[in-house]
Amino acid sequence: MSNINNHGVDMNNKQIKDLYSIEAVQDLSHEAAATISGGVLTFSNLKDGEGIREDFRGRQRSLGRFNNISSWYEVTGKRDWIVYTGVNFTGQSRRLRAGTKGNFTGPFNDNIASAKLA
Repeated sequence: MSNINNHGVDMNNKQIKDLYSIEAVQDLSHEAAATISGGVLTFSNLKDGEGIREDFRGRQRSLGRFNNISSWYEVTGKRDWIVYTGVNFTGQSRRLRAGTKGNFTGPFNDNIASAKLA
């Protein structure tokens, strides 16, 4: 019982302490969360990251409102991403390396439709 009480649960009052008052729980920064989860792929509709930005995590069969308008990217975390010119991971593909950012060029500029972690 004492072990449970020391970790935020009071069995007598049936109350749980505030999540952040528990010693092992931390508030993670965006970058730290991205590293733990595998990464975040950020797109912008304009060159050099100007304009509207949106973050994507996990498998994105379609980029929704960012479909075919992405001109810039940034990969946060420790895993690479693969982007595709077609929805559902079809068409031409390009690997985006972890920790990089840049402008899309050639057939990929304004032509990314889906993305997934490599």
